[in-house]
Amino acid sequence: MTFEPMSKKDDILVKIGDLVRKKAKAKFKSNVEFANVADVNEATIRRILQGEQNLSIKILKKVCQALEVKVSDLLRETGI
Repeated sequence: MTFEPMSKKDDILVKIGDLVRKKAKAKFKSNVEFANVADVNEATIRRILQGEQNLSIKILKKVCQALEVKVSDLLRETGI
């Protein structure tokens, strides 16, 4: 059995980043405001939005709380 590399658009981190970016843009004026509300470093937020940050459950929970969405709902919306 062979595995084909996942395309960037199918990457789970990119899907989460795209969805979080969309929700954060509607709720916050800036990434700094989002980071402050989520109690997460702004550089980490930037990497999440770019699909470059491997999220721990703790950070994902903080992000979802700031966005006022359930972790399960966010993951469901990504289609994973």
